[in-house]
Amino acid sequence: MSENSKSIGPDAEALWRAAQAGGPGAALAARRAAALWERSSPARAAEAMALAVQLSPLEPSPRLGLARLAAEAGDLATAKTQAAKVLTESTDATAKSRAAFMLGDLERSEGALDAARTYYAQTMKLQDGAFAADISDPHAARWYARARGRIAELDASAGHFAPAKSGAESSLALLRAAAAQISETPELAADIADAELRLGALELDANQPASARRRFKEAIGRYEALSVTETEEPHWRAVLSDAWALAAEADYARGAADAARDAMDKALQVRIRLAARDPAETWALAGTWRIRAALRAALGDNTAAAESMQQARALAERLCAPNRADEAPARFCVHTLLDQADHALRASELAVAREAANEARARAERFASDKNSNAAWLADASACWDRLGEISRAGGVDAQDSFARAVEFRRMARDRAPDDARHARGLAAALVKYGDVALEAKQTATARAAFGESAMIRLKLMEASPEDRISVHALAVALERLGLAAQAMGDVGAARDAWEDELSLAFRLFQDDDIEGMRFCAIVESHLAQAGGPGAEAHRKAALERFDVLARAGVLTEREAAVRKKLWGG
Repeated sequence: MSENSKSIGPDAEALWRAAQAGGPGAALAARRAAALWERSSPARAAEAMALAVQLSPLEPSPRLGLARLAAEAGDLATAKTQAAKVLTESTDATAKSRAAFMLGDLERSEGALDAARTYYAQTMKLQDGAFAADISDPHAARWYARARGRIAELDASAGHFAPAKSGAESSLALLRAAAAQISETPELAADIADAELRLGALELDANQPASARRRFKEAIGRYEALSVTETEEPHWRAVLSDAWALAAEADYARGAADAARDAMDKALQVRIRLAARDPAETWALAGTWRIRAALRAALGDNTAAAESMQQARALAERLCAPNRADEAPARFCVHTLLDQADHALRASELAVAREAANEARARAERFASDKNSNAAWLADASACWDRLGEISRAGGVDAQDSFARAVEFRRMARDRAPDDARHARGLAAALVKYGDVALEAKQTATARAAFGESAMIRLKLMEASPEDRISVHALAVALERLGLAAQAMGDVGAARDAWEDELSLAFRLFQDDDIEGMRFCAIVESHLAQAGGPGAEAHRKAALERFDVLARAGVLTEREAAVRKKLWGG
């Protein structure tokens, strides 16, 4: 035990006894004992804070403290109860804002995004009152900005990037204005760093890596300062690692390979130091090794990528070792093994890829075999068989059995969770892959059935979300394959019908001047030209016009040039 902990222990015990004895200063003594125990004994800290709540039931601070301690311990029900009491019973606007913000974070952690948005909006509304009294109130600006930033994150997760960026920008502007008024306190520095990181991530997604990298640099500087000044708080080092990892991605996107390697290694070094101090950080360390592997693979350094994946796998397997029935470590390990298989497959290390995918399969099927298991395990087992199929194809081995098993596991996942569209999409995708290998093997009836089922599933998904471009594109792909299978069986009429439907979807998907749309439509129209029929000549001319545009733009592929030449002969 350190000298510091020896000195804290007796003081905390004395305060705890004073709190239990009651009296005018009992509540304050309980809160001070909780503060002293918070790092060394979180359970005792929560007990002391609960006593403080009993002694001062009308004071919001002890309830907020108890809610925070409960949330950190994973007791979300208690955290919600205490925060909700502050929100409904307190008259302190600042305390109510903190409670609403905390409830928003708790709902978001459980995936209740609409409820989270409501609480963040309530936080902003509470601060509107403070702004009405004093428009330059920096504390009101801080809480308003924090809630605005959270809503921006929810917008981004829903794919609404324009309002997300607008919200992130306004959040950062408010925080900087508050810092100009009261100087940059550690709390404001942290909020500004978070806002810079958030806005940088949005800019990175919008293909603005140079601007994003500047924002990450701002965030990194503040997180590094907080790591130095608050040595006992691991959170700052954790977000510092995340910031360096995003900086590495931005450097890669702007073509600065050496800077990307350096930034990623800094992210890794921070995570290694954290994991050395706290075993709970092993999860994040394994995830950072996986990110490093992806970056090194993208940079063409397959050896470093393989080494990184081996490190990630070793940590993932260590997390699984204490309790093989624990689902969270098992799923993390399965996904790590699949990542390793993918990296090895891209590097043509088929033996390594097969071993990793097969180990992942064995682990996933152990959970999937339980009739009460989550549908996600069936989807994971399907993903493993899919990888084994891809590995077999790369090695020139028959892959039909692997892809057939992938389909059946996806089908079971869909049947177990019929209201979850993800499993329907997964089944449709698996059917296309199975149909492809069947078509390659000249098993045209099997291929046609697979493509037809995939098209039906994707049609229902599109009808459920008619504005979803991904659903429209997925249906178009299935229809193209269905047409190819029908043509291979000699049913030219069915092939033509499928391609006509695909072409109408393509016209919905792409603008007239979209190069990728030109390519997509030209391929479909070339199919229709070759299928014959009344409109064949019109489709031939349209396809040639589109291929000519691609040729003038310098983006015509060899395969497309061959199709173009064939159409000329028509």
